Amino acid sequence: MSAPELSQDEQEALVVQWLKACPGFFERHAEVLQEVRLKDPNSDRAISLQERQMHLLRSQNQELNLRLNEMLRFGSRNDKTQVAMVAWLQKLIEAKDINEVNSALESGLSSVFEVEVCKVLPNDPIFEKLLDRPICQAFANCPDLFKEKLGHLQTNNEWESLAILAIPLDQSRFAGLVLLSKDRERFTEDMGVFYLRQIAGLAAAALRRVAS
Repeated sequence: MSAPELSQDEQEALVVQWLKACPGFFERHAEVLQEVRLKDPNSDRAISLQERQMHLLRSQNQELNLRLNEMLRFGSRNDKTQVAMVAWLQKLIEAKDINEVNSALESGLSSVFEVEVCKVLPNDPIFEKLLDRPICQAFANCPDLFKEKLGHLQTNNEWESLAILAIPLDQSRFAGLVLLSKDRERFTEDMGVFYLRQIAGLAAAALRRVAS
């Protein structure tokens, strides 16, 4: 009874197993490496195994360089954000009245978040709904109820994303804080809001300090 014919995958698996079991094969038959031809990933021409390996190494090096550059940019941005955050906190501490606090909030947070607009919104009961869950999403998806509170700010068709925070002035009064960006990736729904709640808490403490 003849042995069953092996499939292509089964034959290739046997070759792989044999080569692994005979690590000295290519040392004894180095000419095979020169004769083997593989498809060039960047064209239709055939290349040697060594050339294909060089392509692979270049690709891996490019990927590593991209990751390294991304890490460097991320670290640089973190440093920049930390500097802006410290400067913002210093302005809040030095602010002597409501106008200076509002100015510090708006200019400082514009720098921290690198957004075009940051604005303190007047006391409104609706903002209490955002106390535990700030809005952080695409501008187009923002509920109309909150868009209406933006006044003339919402008429700019260039806004792509936004964040709206609740600032608790006391147990029953809540101001709002809106950040508007032309970058659709600046504020997205999958972002964590813990940092935003901390910002809102600091803003509330500053406003309560100078409240008359």
